[in-house]
Order: sequence, then C-alpha cells, then structure tokens
Amino acid sequence: MKWYLSITFLFLFSLSSLSQTIQEQNIATEYLNNGEFDKAVGFYEKFHRYEPDNISFYKDYIVCLTQLGDFKTAEKVIRNRIKANKGSFLYTLDLGQLYRKTGEEKKAKQIFDEALRNIAALESQITELADQFLLMGETDYALATYQKGLKLLNNPNSLRLRLADLYYIKGENSLMINELMTVLSQDETQITAIQNLLTTILDDNPESDINQLVKNTLLREAQKNVNNLSYTQLLIWLFIQQSNFESAFVQAKALDKRTNSQGDELMELGKICLENRQYETAARCFNYVVEKGINSYNYLAARIALLKVMNLRLKEEGPLSRTELSRLESDYLITLKDIGPSPQAASLIIELADLRAFYLGNTKSAQDLLNELLNQKQAPVADLARAKMKLADILILEGDLWEPALLYGQVEKDFKNDVLGQEAKFRNARLSYFRGEFIWAEAQMEVLKASTSKLIANDALALSLLIMDNSGLDTSFDALGMFARADLLLYQRKLEQASLVFDSITRLYSYHSILDEVYFKQADIAVQQSDLSLALSLYQKILEQYPNDILADDALFRMAEIYDRRMSNIDKALACYQQLFLSYPGSVYVIEARKRYRILRGDKIN
Repeated sequence: MKWYLSITFLFLFSLSSLSQTIQEQNIATEYLNNGEFDKAVGFYEKFHRYEPDNISFYKDYIVCLTQLGDFKTAEKVIRNRIKANKGSFLYTLDLGQLYRKTGEEKKAKQIFDEALRNIAALESQITELADQFLLMGETDYALATYQKGLKLLNNPNSLRLRLADLYYIKGENSLMINELMTVLSQDETQITAIQNLLTTILDDNPESDINQLVKNTLLREAQKNVNNLSYTQLLIWLFIQQSNFESAFVQAKALDKRTNSQGDELMELGKICLENRQYETAARCFNYVVEKGINSYNYLAARIALLKVMNLRLKEEGPLSRTELSRLESDYLITLKDIGPSPQAASLIIELADLRAFYLGNTKSAQDLLNELLNQKQAPVADLARAKMKLADILILEGDLWEPALLYGQVEKDFKNDVLGQEAKFRNARLSYFRGEFIWAEAQMEVLKASTSKLIANDALALSLLIMDNSGLDTSFDALGMFARADLLLYQRKLEQASLVFDSITRLYSYHSILDEVYFKQADIAVQQSDLSLALSLYQKILEQYPNDILADDALFRMAEIYDRRMSNIDKALACYQQLFLSYPGSVYVIEARKRYRILRGDKIN
C-alpha cells in the first residue's frame, strides 16, 4: 500500500511540475513577443540552465541578453556552447554575429573566415553553413561558401542552382543566368529544376529586364550550342510563360527540323495554344504536323486537332461564311474517311452533326449521322451518350420539346454518378425552362449547383438566378415566360423572331428586373449578326444601368473580347480588361482578363 501511495505521489508531483514548466514557458514567450526582455530573461536563463542543449531556449536567451545590452553574459553563454559542441559551426557563427553587434568587426571577420576555411567537402555541411550565413544576413559569406563548395565537390549542379538563386537575391542577374546556363551545359536533365527556379524569378511583364535577359541569353546559347537541345526547349517554355505563342511556334518548328522528329513538340504546343484560345497559332502547329505526311504517327491526331480548332473558332469568334462552313464540313468527311472505324471517329461524327444542324441548317442529315452512330454498338459508351444528347439538342432545334426529355433522361439514368449524367440533367432542366416549367427547372438547378463540373455548376447557377431574380415581382411568370420563349428561338437560330420577342419585353415590362438579361441576349444576337456596334452599345447599357448586377462583369468581358479579337482595337480592349479585374475582382473572368491584358500591354513577337 505504501509503495502504491509513493508511486501516486511521484506521478502527481511530476504532473504538477510539468504544468508549472509549461505555464512558465508560456509566460516567457509572451514577454519575449511583447518585447519585455527584462522580464523574459530570467525565465530563459533558468530554461537554458536546465536544458542547455535545447536550441530554442538558447536562441531566445541570447536574444534577451543582446536586446538588454548584456553582451558579456551573451558571449559567455555562446562560448560555453562552443566548448560543449566542438566541431559545430552553429555556435561559432553566433559568436561572430555577436561581435558584429558590438562593433568588433575584426573579430567577427576572423570567426566567419575560420568557419569558411574549415568547411569539409560535404554537400550537407556546405549548404548548412551557407543557410546559416543567409539567416544572419551575411549574403557575401553565403556566396563564398557555395563558391568554395563548388571547388571542394568538383562543380555539383545542385550547388550551382543554389548559387544562381543567391545571385538573384543579390540582384546580380547576369551571374545568376550564367550559373543556370552552366548547369544546363553539364546536365540537360536539370531543365525542370531550372524551370522551377525561373518560375519564381520571372515577372508578368515580358519586356522587363529579367525576362529580356533570360530570353536573349537562351537565344544566344541555343545558336551557339546546336547539339544541346535543352536550350531551345527552355526557350520554348519561356515563350509559353510569356504568352508569346508565335515565338514558341518558331522555336518548336526549328527544334523539330533539327531533330527530324514526328512533330511531338508542335502537338504539345498546339494543345497549349488551344487552352489559351490562340487558335491561329494552334492551327499553324497542327498544320505543320499534317504537312509532314501520313507516315507521321501524329498525322491523324493533328488532322483531328485542326478540326477542333476550326470548331472552336466558329463558336467563339463569330460566324463563318457559308463557303468556310462547307469547307469545314468537307474536312470532317475526309478525315472520317481517312481514320475509318475507330474510337476517335465517334466524337468527330458528333461534331459534324452539330455543324450540319446548327450552322448549315441540315438537321435531317445530322440526325441520320447520329442514328447511324447509335446503332454502332462497338462505339465507346460515353460517346454514344453524347450522341444521344446531341440528337436531343437537334430535336429541340426542330421544335420538339418532349422527345428530347426522354433521351436526356436515359443518359442521366445510365451515367447517374458521372459528369455526363449531370450534363444530361442540366439540359433536361433547361428544356423544362424552355417549356415554361420554371419551378421544376429551378429545383433541378439547385441540385446541379453542387456538380463536380465547374462549367455545369456555373451554368446551373446562372439559370437558377435568372428564374429566382425575375419571378419575385411577377408571380404569373409572364415576363419570364416571354423571355424563355425568346431564348428558345435564339437556341433554334431564329434570330429575327427572337429579337422581336425581346423587343416586346422591353416595351411591355419596362419596369421589370429582367431587362438586363434582355439587353444581354439582344447583344448576343447582334454579335451573331456581326452588328458589333449594336452589341457594344447594349453591353455598355448593362454596365451603366446595372453596374452591380450579376451580368455586369459578363458584359464587360464580352466588350473586351469584341475590341480584342473582332475589332483589333487594343486601347479599348486594354481599358475593358483593366476595368474588369479592378472593378470586379471576384469575377470568373479575372484570370483570363489579366492574361489578355498582359499580352496586349507589351508582349512583342520575335
């Protein structure tokens, strides 16, 4: 029993002591953080006395002593640690730093020089010493450490990368670039490490001194070292970072010719250009690969990619002429004939059906294509689902608002937990909206707001807000009903009829909150009819009358896009892009607006 009581007593005593120690540490930390060093120093003296090997207590104790001007005690504490840790330069450097603070420069220099002199040929020790010098603000000594390390270790590239970073910190950019070029000349596999370093160094302005220095150095080295392809590869990467896709294309083409390859570099660049909506340069990349001939393993992929470029340009940059549309249709047919039955064919057939139905007005031929595809059971199931949804889209185009619901429902059921199912659910809910079933449509949109697809979630949110915002003052849904009918006509490419209905809404419901949506749709019609001046005036009306509503940033971005891509008015495009990211910082268009702003502001094609 006595034994048990003794153990219990010791345990409770230990807990009490531990609790008291933690409390004291918290008090000391608070004093230290508040700058009350005279109150903190006693605690840290005690902590250091009981735990002399605790680096944290030691560091905080030295801080208190030096802040209080007790340099004599600080020196004594540091020397005791040096004596107890022979061979460690950590405490020796602390002594040198103390001498710097007391103005004893000669003593400090002797200590730092000695640490540098005695460094071993170990990369870990070299980097540790350099890091300590950097923490102390001794950049020149850190630089000298790496330079000596290069001699001791016979030029390891890992140290050169650190040295390059240090030169950048010192503002010696030319020396920094020289080190990076040396690394690349010795080991081409270091290109990713160099890219990672440059990512932290390069700024957003392609014409800045650092960007120009990197570009010009790479151009020079690429010309000098034609057998080291990594210089050209790094140059292509740099141009992509600067959104200078045309220059990237020139270098990628030169690299491809030099290596007599199959156009891999051009295919990759073309995909990047597509992602950045640089359709002209993307087309040049894919065309180059196509011109290499059918024996290239990238030939068919490039053909298909070219069709994708044309499709995107058609949908984003305005209507093509009838001749251009027919040529695009012919390109699809030729490509489909060349690739024959294959997994790639299904997606091309769906795109061709879309082209025929929505742009060439040949809905019967489009439906025949899709029905034929749906009968080919060997096609990928996802493509068959997309074909079914496209068939439903075309039926809506023809005026059938009931059969499409069944088709969308089938896809939703078959792909219940997939993005395809969510897309089908959205299209079905949009169909309900077209039919004037607003309460049901809004209920479906509420579910789709949580979609894993950002695009579907955003579309669902937009349609949900349209219904919610424009039904509060009009429980009969009259204005919203007219708007939905006009929206359906617009979907069916009946632009004149849609325009008449939208005009009627502005006359009959001049008080209604739906007017900004009407102006936005009227502007879309104007763009499709190539009446850009009217479109701009309508977008401007939204900005002036509804600057805080949900469509304001959309209208501003559309204006910027028209000035930028359709009218080539750089000054006005710049003004719109800048206004967007300054006035609407939370807009989904901010990233793209900043990117286009940087390109238009100063990117020069070389």
